[in-house]
Amino acid sequence: MTHTEHDLRELLAARSEGGSGGAARLEEIVARGRRIRRRRWAAAGTLAAALAVVAGLAPVLLPGGQGADIAASVREDEQRGEGVRLAGVRLANVGKKEKVSFTPRSGKTFYRVNCAGPVQTFVRLGDQVDHGRCGSEQGREWSTLGKLEEAREGVTAEVEVFTLPTSRVPADITAETALSREDFDRVLALAEPGSGLWEIAIHDGGVSDRSCSPDICLHSGTLPATKGERNLAGLPNSHTVESRRFKEINKKFRVKAALSGQGSVYVRCEGADLYAFIWPGATGGVLAVAQPCGVKPVNWDFQSTDGVTVAVVPREQVPADVDFVLDPEKGADLAGQVLGRLTPAPGNWEVAVQQWDDPPSKVKKSWSSDGQVTFSYED
Repeated sequence: MTHTEHDLRELLAARSEGGSGGAARLEEIVARGRRIRRRRWAAAGTLAAALAVVAGLAPVLLPGGQGADIAASVREDEQRGEGVRLAGVRLANVGKKEKVSFTPRSGKTFYRVNCAGPVQTFVRLGDQVDHGRCGSEQGREWSTLGKLEEAREGVTAEVEVFTLPTSRVPADITAETALSREDFDRVLALAEPGSGLWEIAIHDGGVSDRSCSPDICLHSGTLPATKGERNLAGLPNSHTVESRRFKEINKKFRVKAALSGQGSVYVRCEGADLYAFIWPGATGGVLAVAQPCGVKPVNWDFQSTDGVTVAVVPREQVPADVDFVLDPEKGADLAGQVLGRLTPAPGNWEVAVQQWDDPPSKVKKSWSSDGQVTFSYED
């Protein structure tokens, strides 16, 4: 059985006749109800967001749950389709608060937080505080998304947001906890700065289910934006054709993927003390990539109908003074020597092969002095 806010007001007003504090208690309950409804809207998985565009209901996967779905009605004009991006930032750290300024264009302003590692997100605007699960965990990709209810058209606002590992979240902060401004500050005070790749995008007219950068959402990629916006990483739009998760290091794995044109392979590792090798095709011949691997994935752009071969090893086993890719053939021999003296061991990492949706002829690459790649695009 459900009750409207009006029903609760009448009931509690009647029960509080002749007493004191009834009105205050009433406002507290009503405010709590609003926060809980907002929390259920905010915490959702990537798959739930995609389904909600098709259906009139929004299935919500609550943090900490076992895949249980809770249907929450969303007005047709607030479906989770793609709106115009007002602001967005990418971060390479957790446990540190970020402020994002934006100016709403209407009364419908939404946000989405995407994360590479399994973390929890905390978002604050005025008295509104949301939190939810975010990142790749247990075979699923989770995003935190919701509506910024306190945003006002034409009035510049500033959202505060941070992420941190679940282990740092106090036990009393659960999926159904209605958070206050003080809770936001309390959790932030417990956070410890660390590495972690994540991003937040703020949209007008609907939270985008297409706004995730492909190096974060490895297993889904990002679809071309209908408003002509690019993903926050500036990477080519792409979709995943093959992805796998591994629980073993110190051995080669073949990843089959037939690309029709240009694509990218991403390798992401759990922990900061691992190193990734990537070879084109199935034979593991000439080495293509050899880089430290962590929450920020190792990336290689390639064309192949035969997939790739990938191996991950402890970083301490890789000679620090060796440039594996300066001489690809020698690098392949050295990588083989490293793998040859190791035995398989437990270790978590994942790989995804993505097909570019941007025509390669329209994509231009440039390199900075420190070897960083930047993409630019022709219309």
